[in-house]
Amino acid sequence: MNDVEFLSRVSIFSLMKKRDLSRIAKLTRHHRFHKGDVIIKEGERDGRLFFIVSGEVEIIKGLGSKNQRHLQTFGPHSYFGEMALIDNLVRSASVIATKDSQVLSLDQWNLRQDIEKYPSVAVELLQTLSRRIRAIEESLVKVLGGFLPICANCKKIRNEDDSWIPIEKYITEHSEAEFSHGICPECAKKLYPEFYKGD
Repeated sequence: MNDVEFLSRVSIFSLMKKRDLSRIAKLTRHHRFHKGDVIIKEGERDGRLFFIVSGEVEIIKGLGSKNQRHLQTFGPHSYFGEMALIDNLVRSASVIATKDSQVLSLDQWNLRQDIEKYPSVAVELLQTLSRRIRAIEESLVKVLGGFLPICANCKKIRNEDDSWIPIEKYITEHSEAEFSHGICPECAKKLYPEFYKGD
């Protein structure tokens, strides 16, 4: 399978015309990563969009820290790093190869130069990215609901069965978030003045 045919099967380019895709394919570069290789490092600037030809990668937040979280796994014909096409911000998560992987990369500057010459490419990409954003919004609404009735005093949330439950319990039951508890200095001073040693 050549690069044009491969890219045509990647969802971000699903609405792109063949002639535009042929030009973009010429701008891509091939890379091979071994299992365990870091492809993208959180906090670094890297203006590339990646497409997985073969293998598998994992998106990880806080790589190597005690709060490390595994966000998602991607396989062939998936893409990652698309926000680099829109902004110049640092990477928000790391990407690790979980299997030996072959990927294509597309540098944001190469794509932007192509868009300047052929503005229709931007429209085609925006339509696809808009669909992805809508899908993310819909999944968030399904996870947490679109409107949360919360008590103005105790901050409990009214559940679907009209019972009132603590906000942390609601979020834990309706998402993948987990809570750890502590006491902020202000509350510690109020609740335990005899033990509080802060300023």
